Amino acid sequence: MPVPNTFANATSAIPLSQLDNNFATPITIGNTAVQLGNTVTTLNNMTLANVTISSVSTPVTVAQGGTGLTTATAANNAIYSTGATTLTAGTLPVAAGGTGATTLTAENVVLGNGTSAVKFVAPGSSGNVLTSNGTTWVSQAAGGGGTGNVQTFTSSGTWTKPSGLSASSRVLIQAWGAGGSGAKTDASGGGGGGGGYNERWVALSALGATETITIGAGAAASTGNGTAGGNTTVGSLVTAYGGGGGILSAQGGRGGGGGGEFSAGTTGGAYGPIGGGGLFNGNNQTNARGYPYSAASDGSVSITKTMDAFTPWGGGGGSTYYNDGCTERTYVGGRSVMGGGGGGSVGSIQVRGTAGASLYGGSGGASGSTGTAGTAPGGGGGASWSGNSGAGAAGQVIITVFPM
Repeated sequence: MPVPNTFANATSAIPLSQLDNNFATPITIGNTAVQLGNTVTTLNNMTLANVTISSVSTPVTVAQGGTGLTTATAANNAIYSTGATTLTAGTLPVAAGGTGATTLTAENVVLGNGTSAVKFVAPGSSGNVLTSNGTTWVSQAAGGGGTGNVQTFTSSGTWTKPSGLSASSRVLIQAWGAGGSGAKTDASGGGGGGGGYNERWVALSALGATETITIGAGAAASTGNGTAGGNTTVGSLVTAYGGGGGILSAQGGRGGGGGGEFSAGTTGGAYGPIGGGGLFNGNNQTNARGYPYSAASDGSVSITKTMDAFTPWGGGGGSTYYNDGCTERTYVGGRSVMGGGGGGSVGSIQVRGTAGASLYGGSGGASGSTGTAGTAPGGGGGASWSGNSGAGAAGQVIITVFPM
C-alpha cells in the first residue's frame, strides 16, 4: 500500500492515521466499534468458542450466568440457591431437597424433622421393634415381649412415668397396707391384723408424669394394746388399708381386723376363731375369708376348719375366745392370698395361737414371751405376755407398665 508520509527520521510517535487512512477506520466486533489505539472495556453480543479464561476481576453473577462464588468452601459441598439471584455452597439443607446432614449413622433409621436436619433412631437391644409412642418413633421391646417397666416402693417416694412407651400401655398398680401390732399382756391378747391389698389396672395415659407414693408405716411394737398400721396410697388412684392392732379384752384378747377392700381393719375387731379379714373393714363380723359366721348356743363358732382359707385382704390377728363354760380358746391369725397375714395370739396360760401366712403378702408375726414382728409387706405383729409385742410390717407398692 502507498505510504503517504516519510517517517524514516521520525523522533516521536507517529499516529496510525498518518500511516494510512485505513488504520483510523474503526472495525466492529459483535456490535461494538473498536478503533486501533483505543481502549475497549465492553464487547457486546459476541460468541466465543474454545476460549480459556484464566482469571476475572469479580465473580460472574447468577444474572450473568455464573454462580457469584469465588470458592466452593470445602470438598463435597453442594451449590444451591438461597434466593432468586443468590447461590451458596455447603451441606444441602432439607428445604433444598437434602438431609441437612453430612453423615448418615450406620444401621440407624432416618426420621423426618420438618425443615431441620433429619433425626436417627438406633436399633437398641436385640429383638426391639420400631414403635410409635404417639409422638415419635422409638426402638423398644416388642409388646408382651418383656416385663415392662417395674418400679417398687418400700418407702414413700415419687413414681415417674417411663419415657418411650405408648399412652395406651397397660399399668398394674399393686399396693399393700401396713400391719397392726400385737398386744402385750400378762393375761391374753390378740395379734395385729395384716395390711390389706388392693390393685388397679389403668392405661398409662391415666397417670400423671409423676405420682406421689405414700407407704403405710407398720405399727410400732407395744407394751400394751397394739395400734393400727398405716394406709398405703398411690396418688388418688389406689388405697390399701392397714390392719388393726390387737388388744386385751375382758372376753379374751381380740386380734386386729385385717385391712379390708374399702376401709382399715378395726383395732381389736377380730373376735372369733379365725382373725377377721373382710371386704369392708376386717372387723369381728367376718372371718378370714370375708364370710359371716354365727355363734352356737355354747358360745363356740359354727364354722369348720375349711373356713380358715386364704383371702385377698389382710388376715385378722389371732384372738382368744371364751365360751359360756369359760373355756379359753386361742385361735390362729387369719391367712391371706395377697394381703398381710395376721399376728398370733397368746392366752392367759401362755398358750399361743399361730400366726397367719400369706402367699404374696407378708406373714404375721409369731406370739410368745416377746412378740415377733410381721414380715413385709403388711404382716401383723404377734402378741406377747412378757416383752414387747411384735410390730406390724410396712406396706409396699409395685407399679408395672406393660408396653402395648
